[in-house]
Amino acid sequence: MEQFQLTLYPSWDVQKPAIPPRSRFYHLEPIGVGTPYTESLTSYLIRLAQEHCVNVSQLILAEIAPLIRREKDLSFAQFESISKVCGTDRDRTAINGMGLTATHLVMALEALTSRKDLHFLTLLPLAEIVSKRGLLRPIRAWCPICYQEWLNTDQTIYEPLLWSIKIIEECPSHHHRLLSKCPYCHQQQLVLCRNSRPGYCNKCGHWLGKRPSKKAVPGLREAETFDNHLSYILHNIGELIRLASSHKLPREGYRLQQIFSRYIHQVYGGNVTALSRFVGINVTTLSCWYQDATLPQLDKLLQFTERLQISLLNFLTEEVLVDDGLNQAIILPSPASQTRKHLRRLDLEKLQVIQLVLQQVLQEYPPPSLQDVARRLNYRPLVLQHHFSNLCSQIQLNHAAYRKLERQQRIQPVLEAALEEFPPPSLLEVVRRLGYKNNSYLYTYFPSLSHQIAGRYKDYVKACGLEEKNRISQEIQTIALQIHLH
Repeated sequence: MEQFQLTLYPSWDVQKPAIPPRSRFYHLEPIGVGTPYTESLTSYLIRLAQEHCVNVSQLILAEIAPLIRREKDLSFAQFESISKVCGTDRDRTAINGMGLTATHLVMALEALTSRKDLHFLTLLPLAEIVSKRGLLRPIRAWCPICYQEWLNTDQTIYEPLLWSIKIIEECPSHHHRLLSKCPYCHQQQLVLCRNSRPGYCNKCGHWLGKRPSKKAVPGLREAETFDNHLSYILHNIGELIRLASSHKLPREGYRLQQIFSRYIHQVYGGNVTALSRFVGINVTTLSCWYQDATLPQLDKLLQFTERLQISLLNFLTEEVLVDDGLNQAIILPSPASQTRKHLRRLDLEKLQVIQLVLQQVLQEYPPPSLQDVARRLNYRPLVLQHHFSNLCSQIQLNHAAYRKLERQQRIQPVLEAALEEFPPPSLLEVVRRLGYKNNSYLYTYFPSLSHQIAGRYKDYVKACGLEEKNRISQEIQTIALQIHLH
């Protein structure tokens, strides 16, 4: 009898596979994260709306606003327009910043897209490093050559976060000045509105890209027209954005405070005034930085590092000092081995030459400042003060006396003339005539004249008010009398 053998087949797993959670929106990948050309959050919002075939207003009000409303525990009526969610007019630039507007939008979008990297599209990673004051430009800006290149090479059109930073004036790739007005309708634009489209005008709908007038070579520009200061800003801010997602930047405020404190105490022996003069930043501002009272503004922080001839990233991430004699950045091996730098030693011949120059400076008119003299001799002011304290003090006194006389000759006649004007101008108006931003300068150096101008204007306004009140009262009495007679 023929026997049959059973064949064993591999078993099948009939259980349903685990399906990861689905996102409400497409899992749209942001562009350029980890590069200087990281996409901005406003650009990501616009592209996300395009991918879902809706405008920005519909996307925000229908999907994002309910999440933010629940987070803030607000009623529906409070989010009936895009302005309630993203801010009114120029306040919408905060979407790319480091405040609550950016935080709430990032949380909502990450929940809707199931992404975890959208906070890199804002300046939130820099919240403990720089101040948000004066950080972002209030209007949209763009490089038309970038737009055109991306269109010609079939790349995605977007707006880098770099373009939203106020201090950035040129495109790092083409060194073309960023535009802020449409070349067709000549209007400025908000960073985000209901019909925003990357690369197109929000007002008239025209394409904003254009071909370069000559072949653009990335990273190059004519030496005679290229500004080293601008190059420093472009490079350092680009690197700051690139590494903001690397978790290598200091995240705590005390870390930044320690860096400033180390520079002040180890390089300048705790002399904040000397460091202030060297970097050209107000001494009160520097004191607030190293005492952790305020965070530095980005433009001031770049001025600080540029004057010390170091990169911003080295300043934030390395133990950097500036050598007194060579003005070169050096990396300290460890905090324990750090020692205070000594002033440059000068031989007798150099001392005699410097003394002769300083004596001749005392005869100059107008008398220069000590900083100007130090610049001529290629020495730090502290070096000159250390070896020739009396001569340096006399130079400073002469310069201060000259500045006081110049101030009196230039400003005092203007203030005295204002006291003779009628109607009397306000002190603020006089301040603007002189080119100052506020009246603190006049109150400091011309307190008597300033108080006279302010008091005279106050009396004039009060008298005008009484006169207007009497006129209105008289008109009312006349009208009432006419009504009574008729």
